[in-house]
Amino acid sequence: MAGSAREVTIAIVGCGGMGNRHLRGLAEYARHVEGLPGYPKFRVVAACDPNDRNVNLLADAAAQAFRSRPRPFATVDALLEAFPRLDSVDITTEPRLHATIATRFLDAGVHVLVEKPMALTVSQCNAMDRAAKRAGRVLCVAENYRFDPLVRLTRALLDVGAIGMPTLLLDHSVGSGGRIVITPWRHKRLYGGTLLDVGVHNVDLMAYYLGRIETVNAKVALLDKVRHGLRSQGPTGPGVAESPGAIYAVTNANLAVEDTVAPDVEDTALATLELAGGTLGHWTLSHAGHGASFGHKAIYGTGGSMEPAPPRTGSGPTVRVDGSAAPLDIVAQLALVPDFAVDAATARLFGGVRLGAYHLEAIDIDRKIQAAVFADFGNAIAIGRPPEVGADEGRHAVAVVNALFESSRLARPVSVSDVEAEVPAVSGWQADLDRDLAAK
Repeated sequence: MAGSAREVTIAIVGCGGMGNRHLRGLAEYARHVEGLPGYPKFRVVAACDPNDRNVNLLADAAAQAFRSRPRPFATVDALLEAFPRLDSVDITTEPRLHATIATRFLDAGVHVLVEKPMALTVSQCNAMDRAAKRAGRVLCVAENYRFDPLVRLTRALLDVGAIGMPTLLLDHSVGSGGRIVITPWRHKRLYGGTLLDVGVHNVDLMAYYLGRIETVNAKVALLDKVRHGLRSQGPTGPGVAESPGAIYAVTNANLAVEDTVAPDVEDTALATLELAGGTLGHWTLSHAGHGASFGHKAIYGTGGSMEPAPPRTGSGPTVRVDGSAAPLDIVAQLALVPDFAVDAATARLFGGVRLGAYHLEAIDIDRKIQAAVFADFGNAIAIGRPPEVGADEGRHAVAVVNALFESSRLARPVSVSDVEAEVPAVSGWQADLDRDLAAK
């Protein structure tokens, strides 16, 4: 790397709401993780976005957080010309741009952290993976849910057989009917759509808990033909200027995003799944649910059941074992996993090595969970290891979500390996998407 083992230069490409959230994660990393053995210092040297207001908004926020203002750029080419020995980049643009931008930086010898979804199609993911291997650089996907310490506890309990052998997975969420989800591009096919943007979170947790998804049998549909207004991302207004909702409100206003959008990509999926370990799954994901929203996740095993820890809430898993009238309390859960401990970075961020719960405001959780992603990225750079969430994990999540569309189009189950292969045997949905993206 161009910097020393103790310092890694980094640029942020994409200065909308997510880019600003990542910046706050970097500041949290600097406060709590930087300086631990194996965790370098990140120095933000550049910000890049074609929108002048947003790039300067992020640069000003970085100056306040780090006492040094990164140089603003409108294009990647200008950034790389100014910083030919840049160590790393954090890509937080629209997903349709991930593959092109990531490959450009990897080919320039830069370590890459890219927001989820890794890309829109498996072919794009494969191109990114090949570029990382050619360059010998880290390619890390910012899939943050699994870094919650209570998600780690959920995994530990499953690993020791707290509910026996897992047999059945349920993952159901319905809501957001009629409203624009965060930004209008999430309702456009050539930008990814909500099923991909949100669904990769679900897939990553399923695979983290129970193993990779092998078969998908699905039906997808577009139920909401018109959406009005932005769905709230939390409190906004005086006194809450740092909330994620507030920052999206500012960056969306700077982009002058429309208040009405006609979606052209499906917003609802119903699927049955087969996982590598033999677990069967049922997955419902819909952003077209009007009225009351609904969400429920559960894993059933041969000796009990579990509701996994809801990520980013501070609440732990709910575990019920056969023969017990009440769920196991935190003490009983931790007693089942005497060897469970989170890594040093997570312990610093969340205040404990063996947590069963934590009590933080939503904005603080968001900073810490983003910081944990930078810890994975920074440690991978510093010691030369693969990141926990790299190309394999990011590609699998994209492949499973795209398998929803492939299965629905073919009206039959599809093997995820056939979707995920270097030369896929099932690729109709993705081939059309790749073709139309290339024509843009």
